[in-house]
Amino acid sequence: MMFLPVISYTLYHSSNSYIGTALLRRALRRFDSVELVRRPILVPRSMGVRVIDMLDGKDNRNAASYGLEDDRRWSERYRIPFKPLDAGTFNEWARRWATAKFEREELAARAFYAAEPAGRDALDDALFEAVWVEGLDVNEESTIRWAATRAELDPDRLWISINDGAGAVEAWAAVEDFLAAECPGVPTVMIRGERFFGKDRVDWIFNRCKELTADGKE
Repeated sequence: MMFLPVISYTLYHSSNSYIGTALLRRALRRFDSVELVRRPILVPRSMGVRVIDMLDGKDNRNAASYGLEDDRRWSERYRIPFKPLDAGTFNEWARRWATAKFEREELAARAFYAAEPAGRDALDDALFEAVWVEGLDVNEESTIRWAATRAELDPDRLWISINDGAGAVEAWAAVEDFLAAECPGVPTVMIRGERFFGKDRVDWIFNRCKELTADGKE
């Protein structure tokens, strides 16, 4: 059977990525001929701290508080476990990232790509859960080990692989492809070159998959 690839660019510390991925997984389960290709990215230190910095954008002063308010509505409506980060947590983490060995979320992305393919989906889910349910920083070794255990992977084996360089090429390639595709942010889903940005585009993604595959269970 030929599968339609649905490529999803995400970032673990993005609540939009977390909620959007949860909704996307639910929608795509209704297809037999669609493959979700997860491509978590990192944020190169040379390009800033946030995805919006990478894309030369700027938030207005009310965006963060509104985003939190909106995330709560989405999580309640769709029954997605969600515990927002405490005020100031991101800034505290960002200060640590500035001097860390790895770039922002490079450690998490490398963990994902270093994992055996059969375990990647579960690890991806666990890394999102680590941030948005447990309040953990995916740039920390302890969090990677927690997520690996949650995904029923061997945390020691995964950590050794990461330190041996596994997943590095794929993690950086994901960033390059994200930028080359002119993605406007995370999550961005790509279907045959067409971009769908934001957690509120899942219905559109479902409809496009249905058009392209003549598949999809109601």
